[in-house]
Amino acid sequence: MAVRLLFLLFVIILVGFSYISLLNGQHIQFFYSATRQMEVTVSELAILAFSLGAAMVILGTLVKDVTMASKNWKERREKQRREAARTRVAKASELIQRGMLQEAAKELERSLSVNPDDREALDLLSSVETERGNPLEAVKALTRVKQIDPSDLSVFIRLANLYRKMNDLDNAFSLLKAIEDAEGENPRAWEMLRDIHLLRKEMIPAYSMQKKILKYKGKSATPEDQALFDALRYEKAVVRMAEGKTDDAERRLRELIKDQPKFCAAYIALSEYVRSRGNLTEATGLLLRGYRATRNAVFLIKLEDLGIETESPQSVIGVYTDLLQEFPSDFDVNLFTGKFFLRLEMNDEAVEQLLKAESLEPERESLHILLAEALRRRGRYESACQHYQHAFGYKRRYLIPFRCSNCGKATIKWADRCPDCGVWNGYAIDHGHREYAAPASIR
Repeated sequence: MAVRLLFLLFVIILVGFSYISLLNGQHIQFFYSATRQMEVTVSELAILAFSLGAAMVILGTLVKDVTMASKNWKERREKQRREAARTRVAKASELIQRGMLQEAAKELERSLSVNPDDREALDLLSSVETERGNPLEAVKALTRVKQIDPSDLSVFIRLANLYRKMNDLDNAFSLLKAIEDAEGENPRAWEMLRDIHLLRKEMIPAYSMQKKILKYKGKSATPEDQALFDALRYEKAVVRMAEGKTDDAERRLRELIKDQPKFCAAYIALSEYVRSRGNLTEATGLLLRGYRATRNAVFLIKLEDLGIETESPQSVIGVYTDLLQEFPSDFDVNLFTGKFFLRLEMNDEAVEQLLKAESLEPERESLHILLAEALRRRGRYESACQHYQHAFGYKRRYLIPFRCSNCGKATIKWADRCPDCGVWNGYAIDHGHREYAAPASIR
C-alpha cells in the first residue's frame, strides 16, 4: 500500500514538473563526463533529479516490504513447525500410555529436531529411553534439560539415579555433591550419597551421612532409618578395629550393645576382640549375653567353636548345662547341646539330648540328620535309616521339578507362564546337577 501511495505521489509531482518545464524553457549545459555534455532545460534537470530520488525511495520501501514479508513468512512457518512439534509430543504421550515406546521415541526425536529446547519432549524421551533399557540415551536427554535449566535440582537427582543404574558411581556422586553444595540440606541427596558410599564399601562416610539424615529428620525418622544407623555404627567400629584403633572400636561396640541389645553382630565382634586379648571368660559371657538377648542360634555355634578352638570343651558343656536349666524347653539349646556331644564323640549323651529336642520339635530336618548320625555311630542302623528317611522325605512321593529357563524358578506343577519373570513356555524338567561337592561332616 505504501509503495502505491509513493508511486501516485511520484506521478503527481512528475505531472507538476512537466507543466513547469513548459513555462521555463531556458537551456543549460549538463556534463555527464569530463568531455561529454548535453543541453537540458532547468525543469528537465529538476525532474531528472527528483525522479532519481523518488526511485531510490520507492526501491528502499520495496526492499523493506519484501524483507518484512519474508520475516513474517518465516515466523509463520516456524510457528507451524513448532505447533506440529507440540502435536508430536502430545501424540508421543498417548503412545506412551498405550505402551508403544518405540513409536513414542521416534515421535519425540522428530519433535526435538524442530524444537531441540522443548523441555517436555526431553523429559518424556528420558522416561521412554529409561523404560526401554537405554540409560545412555536417557542421560543425553536429561543432560540437555540440565543445560536448559541448571537451577532445577530434580534433574540432577534423576541423572544421578540413571548413572547409578549404569554403575557410573563417580558421575552420580559428583551430581549429588553439586546438589548438596547448592542447597546445603537435601535429605534425598544425602540418602543417595549414603547409598553410593555403601556400594563403594566406604562405611565411615556412609555413617556420617546417615547421622546427618537422622539429625535432619529428628522425630520423623523411621525405625528403618535408626536400624541402618545402628548397622553403620557397627561397621564404623569394625573399620576402627581394622585400623588398629581398638580402644575406640571397643567403646563403640559396647555403646551399641547398650543401645541396641538385640544387635547380634556387635556381641560377636566384641567377643572375638576380647578373646584375642586372651579373656576367654568375658568372650564366653558376651556370647551368652547375646543369646539371652536375642535367642539367635548363631551364638550357640560361636560357643561351640570357641570350646573346640581353645580345647576347653568342658567349659562349653558347663555353659550348655546352665542354658538347659535356664531354657529347658528351648529347641536350639537342646539341639546344639546334642550336636556338641556328637562332635565330641559322646554318642550316648548326644542321642539322649537329641531325643529331648525331638520331643519339642519333631519335624525339624536338621534334628533327624543329627539323630541318624548319632544312631549310626551306636550301630542302630535301622533307626538311623528311619531318621534319614524322615529328614529327606523318602516316604513322600518324589516329584521331579520343572524349572524356568529364564529366571530359574522351580515348581512341582507345570505352568504355561512363569509367575516370577512372566516368560511363557519357559518351564522344562530339571533333573538337577551338582556343581560343588564336599564330604559330609558334623560341624
